[in-house]
Amino acid sequence: MPRILLLEKEGAEDLLQACAAVLRGGGLVILPTETVYGLAAKADHAPAVRRLFQVKGRSPDKPLVVMVSSTEEAAALVAPEDRDGIRRLGTFWPGPLTLVARAAGLAWLEEVRAGSADVGLRVPHHPFLLRLLAEVGPLAVTSANLSGGEAPARFADLDPVLLEGVELAVDGGESGTGRPSTVALVSGGRLKVLREGDLGEEELRRAWGSDAPFPEEAGPSGG
Repeated sequence: MPRILLLEKEGAEDLLQACAAVLRGGGLVILPTETVYGLAAKADHAPAVRRLFQVKGRSPDKPLVVMVSSTEEAAALVAPEDRDGIRRLGTFWPGPLTLVARAAGLAWLEEVRAGSADVGLRVPHHPFLLRLLAEVGPLAVTSANLSGGEAPARFADLDPVLLEGVELAVDGGESGTGRPSTVALVSGGRLKVLREGDLGEEELRRAWGSDAPFPEEAGPSGG
């Protein structure tokens, strides 16, 4: 079994440094978010990202979401032509929204993108997770379930098989809404909602300011 730390009982700084040490060392950590529990690796640590795919049983052609600490950090990870779209809908961040855009030409993003030209980005609305992201940098994250399983909103619902595959798990009790993040593709000056979650399509379109259709494309999701 992994080391399990309680979010409410551990000293905030001690918990932060314990998670940071595992992630910097190439380990995997299970973390609470404002939606469901996530399985995380340091996004620029290629062996850790590959291991995340293996532990989850995730298809190697399914991209991962990259969590970052701010909208500007997210904008820096996408192609220049898509940065305006990130900033326009980044007004919903921190929050349960994943934005998918054309990836910048950064070598470390290749493992996370899994062959896709796009990258999915999110700034989570979770105080501890935001502190961790500011400490260690971007994290590659997927929901903390085996591929095909249900994403857990409670620590007690985590699959024991998945727990055996990680170095550290943070028990935050009930994680959040239990619903996955909304996923929206923002590219080429247009918007397409790929998956509705806590944020509805109407809210996003009002913020975007356009009802223009968007060609069908695939992108990363958090599941």
